[in-house]
Amino acid sequence: MIRTIADDSGRQWDITVGRESYGMQMLLFFPKDGGGVRKAMMTSIPRLDADRELAELDEATLRERLAQSVPWESPTPFGG
Repeated sequence: MIRTIADDSGRQWDITVGRESYGMQMLLFFPKDGGGVRKAMMTSIPRLDADRELAELDEATLRERLAQSVPWESPTPFGG
């Protein structure tokens, strides 16, 4: 599943679910105009639940998660 949102400045982002170390699920934010990928931890652990969580999040919450996200290269508490 891929969702698309615009951030507060109008930049378009595609969002999907990815897996982090130890099976933790991540929201992955890909800017449509290129540039750095960002990530944010999810509360769901099984992939099916993570896909459902992404489908159910409203756009305001996705924008909040984008604002709280870190660059892909940044370490997270569970590795990678």
